[in-house]
Amino acid sequence: MTIRKTRSRMLTRTGVSLVAAAGFGLAGPTLAAAAPAASPMYQPAPFEATSVVGLREGSSGDGVRAVQEKLISFGYVIREGANGVFGPSTTRVLRHFQEQNGLNPTGVVTENTAKYLGLSGGVTAGAGSNAGVSNNPPASSSTSVVGLRRGSTGEAVRQLQTKLLGLGLYLSGGADGTFGPSTEHAVKMVQRVNGLSETGVVDERTASVLGVGNASSPETPAPAGSVLQYGSRGEGVKRIQQLLMQSGITVNGGADGIFGLATQRAVRTFQQAKGLPVTGQVDAATDAALVQAAAAGGGNAPAPSGGIVGLRLGSTGDGVRKVQQALMDTGMTLRGGADGIFGQATHNALVAYQRVNGLNQSGIVDSATARLMGLGGASGVSAPSGGGSTAAGFAVYDERGARVTALQQALINAGITVPGGADGVFGSGTLGAVIKFQQAKGLPATGKVDQATANALGLSPMNSTPAPQAPAVALHARPVGGSCFYGDTWQAARGAGRVHLGTDIGAAEGTPLRAVASGRITYVYNDRPGSLSGNALKITTADGTYFFYAHLSAFADGIGVGVPVSAGQVIGYVGSTGNAGIPHLHFEVHPGGGSAVNPYPYLKQYGACG
Repeated sequence: MTIRKTRSRMLTRTGVSLVAAAGFGLAGPTLAAAAPAASPMYQPAPFEATSVVGLREGSSGDGVRAVQEKLISFGYVIREGANGVFGPSTTRVLRHFQEQNGLNPTGVVTENTAKYLGLSGGVTAGAGSNAGVSNNPPASSSTSVVGLRRGSTGEAVRQLQTKLLGLGLYLSGGADGTFGPSTEHAVKMVQRVNGLSETGVVDERTASVLGVGNASSPETPAPAGSVLQYGSRGEGVKRIQQLLMQSGITVNGGADGIFGLATQRAVRTFQQAKGLPVTGQVDAATDAALVQAAAAGGGNAPAPSGGIVGLRLGSTGDGVRKVQQALMDTGMTLRGGADGIFGQATHNALVAYQRVNGLNQSGIVDSATARLMGLGGASGVSAPSGGGSTAAGFAVYDERGARVTALQQALINAGITVPGGADGVFGSGTLGAVIKFQQAKGLPATGKVDQATANALGLSPMNSTPAPQAPAVALHARPVGGSCFYGDTWQAARGAGRVHLGTDIGAAEGTPLRAVASGRITYVYNDRPGSLSGNALKITTADGTYFFYAHLSAFADGIGVGVPVSAGQVIGYVGSTGNAGIPHLHFEVHPGGGSAVNPYPYLKQYGACG
């Protein structure tokens, strides 16, 4: 049957700096793109024309296979695998790779693309090459990183690995102090995208680029009055990065003391906002403006150790560790684990979590994000249990029923927007609406319906409605046949006054989807312009219960209306058709064929990811 293309960028699985944790990748600050030609730190060797340059959709042969193998080795998903045929899936993946590395996303293998893929010396160049690497390197216990290679061990290796993990690179064992194949691969990636000899051995130039150990370019602050620019390093750069973040400008990678592309972009953004010459360099005028802006907006600095709200790139401490653990508890993978360091991988995972849960995709832990993670929030605004007390006879947080509906309708009548409308569910949206009302009336902003708030809203006490008994629904297989992550998105606000009636499960495009129970395909929806569900289907069991799957990239062969399916059978593939935005499965449960119920408890009990 026809395979339908998705209409948004694909998710990728694990990989090096080019793909991030949980499959949502943004390249790290040092690795994101080729440096400006004028930079002294980026001097790539002349490109050697090879058979891969110029490959595009419709091409075939060993060159295409080499490109596909490289992309797959970086963690990207090509539906057909490395089959030597340059089809639509290869084009989509290549464009994603180009976009993430600052290249023009043409879907054509240009010279720069070939260099970034490690194919600049021929169709097989860079594939597992160990040129110049001793087969039996000595173990190292020195704190110097120069000379580290496969087989080395010790504190210096751990220091190197920590820096690599901070850039969002994938290390299978984390910072374990052992220089194995994964660490060698990460070092080669650093060397490749910075125009260095791709040996996998940490030479002085590689150490300098990474800013670790006794590199040949010591990290000293720039002299007073000098201009900081791309390639500068040290405490002077760190100071500028901190001032940028305190001014409200995001610096990907945080205050690492390395003036790379991310810092250069941040400086340009600041200069443009302040009407300064947009040079990307920090001269005296830019420095003075940063000091002034940081003083005015000092609340934008990374949150202190142990705090939650406000955590962002560059933050460290127990609060970061809690956020990382919360992300991993949803099924996300964070390379390095809950290490308390808010690096690029944590940032990317947080953005993905916010996107799937309909939150502001800032990469910063705001109050709503902290609430959804169960980590509380800011000064009573986001913690349902903080401050004041609910008066007898009025709705409380997480309640469902008639008195919640009455509260929501009273808020709406008072001119307060309630996300999702009067849906009878006291969630984060209703909590925020109560807080807004209390603030407008000069009442203590607790989010709880105390007597003063009830009086101001004109509410009368009501008896609580017992929570309805959840219908018996059994899952016999997990809906996603691979790595995935998900949160409780039931009844979350959606566009046009809609609320969410299922659970969104994030996964890489093309991940197989499986029938959660045996039954029949009773509906098949084909993607079309304006469709909300995109490619979708329903599986109905013998008792009338049906399960709804939406946003598929394609259906499995043989799937159609009336076709019987068994629990665990592949029925389609994760995609982003319809009103999806990113690849994920929208999954609904309708017991007995009736109204939807929250799938999250069933998924948590049985599991969603295979």
